[in-house]
Amino acid sequence: MMSNKNISVSEKTMAIGLLIVSLAGLGLTSSIMNNDNNNNNNYQAYAQQEQVNKTIRVKAGEGNSTDIRTVFVPQKIDIKAGQTINWYNPTPVEEPHSVAILKNSNLLPLFAAPYAIPASTEFRALMPVPNAEPLIVPSNDTETQTVVVANARSFNPTVIDATGQNVTYLPPDAKYTMDGSESYINSGWIWPEGQVPLGAPPITEFSVTFENPGIYDYVCTIHPWMTGSVVVS
Repeated sequence: MMSNKNISVSEKTMAIGLLIVSLAGLGLTSSIMNNDNNNNNNYQAYAQQEQVNKTIRVKAGEGNSTDIRTVFVPQKIDIKAGQTINWYNPTPVEEPHSVAILKNSNLLPLFAAPYAIPASTEFRALMPVPNAEPLIVPSNDTETQTVVVANARSFNPTVIDATGQNVTYLPPDAKYTMDGSESYINSGWIWPEGQVPLGAPPITEFSVTFENPGIYDYVCTIHPWMTGSVVVS
């Protein structure tokens, strides 16, 4: 039979061993929890960055060949600063739309405008189109003639700065980053994929990255009742 003294020593030894194991387990658990927290924080930061970087597509026009809808879908969208909106035209027929962000409604562009040029100016067609000629307004003026010309600020992707003086023409299918100070941003005429008419700027989409919070209303210059809004927070 073991003595009480021997039992006491054994119990103490066992208790110390269990204490060491327990402390080691606590340390390991703490380390795992810290790693889990770090991983969660990293995942949340990554998820937030992914959300900011996400490009959202908006339809410019909708419908089918017998029922064309002049509407942006969705018409209103909420995004975070730094996100991008990409507009495209899914219409199944040759129907253009545009996206114009205007500070002033007076900046809504005309499709064409009259210009005075010398009466001796000769026009030579660069395209083999048999049934076309320039639109010249009849006049009794022998020195000049008035010709109607397509407006580049309507058909082409265009940006006018806050002063209203500096004009920048962007390439087709432009990707533009705006700070919100611009007085005029226009996509140009966006056509359905594969349906850009001969001679028209080959535009099938337009993207804007919104840098700063605000409410940005926009309009289709071809169908002025067709409007949309981007709310940036």
